This record gives sequence, structure tokens and C-alpha cells, in this order.
Amino acid sequence: MTNERSKVFRDAVHGLISLDSDRDLLLDLIDTPEFQRLRRVRQLGVSNLTYPGAEHTRFAHSLGVLHIAIRILETLRRRHGNDARIKSWLDGKAKIVKAAALLHDLGHGPFSHMIERAFGAHGRHEEVSKRMIDDPDSGVFEALNRHMGASEIQEIKNLLDFHEHPFLHDIVSGSLDADRMDYLLRDSHFTGVAYGSYDIEWVLNSFCLGLEPNPDTPSSPPKFRLCLDKKRGLHAAEQMIIARLHMTMQVYAHKTTRMWEAHLLLLFAEATRMAESKALPAETPAVVRRFFEQKGEISHKDFLQLDEPALQTAMVVWSQAEDGSPKLQKFSDCYLRRRRILQYQTLEGAAQEPDALAILRKNLEEKVGPEGGDWLLDEYKFTPYKAPEEGQKALDPEGYWENVSKEAILLATGELADRASPIQIQSRLFQSLGQGKMPIIRLFFTPEVAESIKTLTDQ
Repeated sequence: MTNERSKVFRDAVHGLISLDSDRDLLLDLIDTPEFQRLRRVRQLGVSNLTYPGAEHTRFAHSLGVLHIAIRILETLRRRHGNDARIKSWLDGKAKIVKAAALLHDLGHGPFSHMIERAFGAHGRHEEVSKRMIDDPDSGVFEALNRHMGASEIQEIKNLLDFHEHPFLHDIVSGSLDADRMDYLLRDSHFTGVAYGSYDIEWVLNSFCLGLEPNPDTPSSPPKFRLCLDKKRGLHAAEQMIIARLHMTMQVYAHKTTRMWEAHLLLLFAEATRMAESKALPAETPAVVRRFFEQKGEISHKDFLQLDEPALQTAMVVWSQAEDGSPKLQKFSDCYLRRRRILQYQTLEGAAQEPDALAILRKNLEEKVGPEGGDWLLDEYKFTPYKAPEEGQKALDPEGYWENVSKEAILLATGELADRASPIQIQSRLFQSLGQGKMPIIRLFFTPEVAESIKTLTDQ
């Protein structure tokens, strides 16, 4: 009997991604229409209009997440494989972790996170991903059923939210998960922004397990968490969190990228208004027409067809159509030619207060028109690290430990009997970065309403 060779993918970030164990399951999932569709969804949406190299896809990112998840499992095997419980969990649940890592982004729509802002009722991509896993019309559902039972398939969905063994969930969806570890390096590489680099090899080598950080949590049955080794992981984690901060400021919240997102949101708002009155140009692709008529709530079959080329094809049609609105034509043409028409103001200080923003939004709607017509208030609020305040522990111990459990990066000695601790206890950097959100609020608007906007914002 000959040994079957590993399946190997060449990757610009990780070198070779090799599939050895669970090869048939993973290849079957990769070959599904749902996963192949991710080749046609860019990882960073419209960031390629800011950074020309940012053409990488959700497909490549998902393979990278799988690769890192596999390496985390290998590290934990080396570190804790002598413990019968840990070895049993790692051996028994490895394929579930790998499948969850591979499938975590299935539900992303065209232009990634941007499209989620177009229709509030459409739901987050995570929910769409979970629906695909157990949708009988899904190729993913069919592939999973060839290789595992119903309970294991349910565990894959659970790993995106929770799991009876929390450290397995941490690998797929935690504060230091395979998703974040890949996208920082991948986005940094393809945008050419070196700030996103960090020492991934040292981070991977530092992983270990520790008991749940809450001292009031019973130790039996033990609940283990994915941690970094206290002696070697702290500085690597600090480097990574700084990388995330800089990538947010330089890439994810870049003013030009957010301007093009606002441009598309105003364009899609106009397309939605026209779809409601059945006035979209006649040559609009049918799947795009249904997408706007149904405000994002489309069938699984339509979702497989709805990718960035489909929307770009619609924009080509709209840019040339004589039976569409002038705004639809103009915004489509400007996007395709990368010709800026939106202006913007960054709102600072008092204008960022919730009451002040609410008043400004109300005044804009009364004196300029509804949001989504000629203007858009863009609120980008982020926290580099979600650390609960130390004072919360005394006032609300249960809430404090719940937040630590959900949000904190954890450190541990690597001894399975020892309890993990949140990293901010030992790091002033994490303490500082965990204090409050860093809002970036911009008002984007068309030239036609620029004078009215200036009058309102100067008050």
C-alpha cells in the first residue's frame, strides 16, 4: 500500500500550507461552491482602491486560518500531549476545529464587511456562515455529512460561539485566535504596510493551556483556556496588539478606504430605492436586482452568485444606462474610474459625544435630507484591547470575570493545575490600550450639499 501524498498549497504569507490528517474532509470542503465563491470576495473590500496590492481574497485568508489552527493544535500536542485528557480532546476534536477554522468566513458578502452596513436586517456574516453549515441545499452540508455525524457538525457551528472545552473555541474565535493571527500578517503583506508584522513563530511556540481565570469557577470538571506562556509570550503579545492598533489606523480606518465605502453605501442606497419602485435599469443582472429588491435577504442559490464581479457588472450597466437615475449612473461611473466625488469632515472633540452626534444627525436629516441620500455619518469606533477596568472587579465580580473570560488574552505557567490570568495584570501596555474606545467619526457628503453641511458643522 502506497502512502498518499499530502495536499500542499503555496501561500504568499505562510509558505507551504500542507493538509495531512483529515485531508479528504478538508479538500471536500474546499471544493464546495460555497468555499470556492470566496475566491471572488476580497479580504479587505474596497481597500484595493487605497492600496493597489490589496487584492487578496477570503479564500486565501481562510486557508491561512486553517494552517494556523493546525499549528496551534500541534503546539498544544507537544506541550500537553502527555496528559491523557488533553490528548483525548485534541485527537477527538481536531477535525472539528480544522473544519470550523476553514469555514468561519463562508458568509461574507461582496466587499466583505462593507456590505453588512448596507442592510441592517441582513445579519452578520457569522450567522450566514452557520446557516450554510446545516443548510440541506449547501455543498458544505453535503460534504460534512460524508465525513461526520450530526453531533460533530453541530460542534463545528458551536465552535464559532462556544464549546464545552473553551480552549478549542479560543483557537477559532478568541482574543488571540487563528483568524486574527492570519489577517494581520496577510493584510500587512498585501497592503505593503509593514506595521502589521509580528513574530508569529514565537507566538505559536508560546501557546499553552491554563484553567479558566475566574477563581470562583470550580476546577472539576476542568475548563481549560488557550493561553500564552507567562515567561515567553508577553512581549510577543504586546508586539501583536501594537500591530493591530497600527493596522487599524493605517489600513482598516484609512480615510480613503472609508470614503470609498461611503461611496458604495450611497450608491447601494440609491439602487435600493430604485429597486423598491422596480426602476433599476433593465439590463441589471437578475441576482443583483433580487438582492436590492429583497434588501439582502436572498436565497442560498442567489448568495452563491452574489459576488464582487456580479455587483461590478451591475455598476458597468448602471454607468451606461439611460433608463436609470442620474445619481446611479454617476456614482457607478465614478467608482469604476476611481474618480472621487465625496468630500468629508472629521468630527472631533464635542462632536463625537453621543448627544452631539444625535443632534447633528437630526439637523442633517431636517435641513439636508435623509442619511443615505447625499451624506453619510461614518462612525468607526474600536478598542485595540478589550480589558475590563480593575475597579469593576470590586463592584461587579461576576461581570468582571465574564468580560475577562470573553475578551482577555490570557497568560499561564503551562502547568495544567494553574489558573490563567488576564495579560493586562502584567502589562502596562495592555492596561493603557484597554481603556475606552478610540472613535474616528467622519461625515461624508456630495458637493451639492457641501455648503449646507459646512453651515451645520460650524455651529
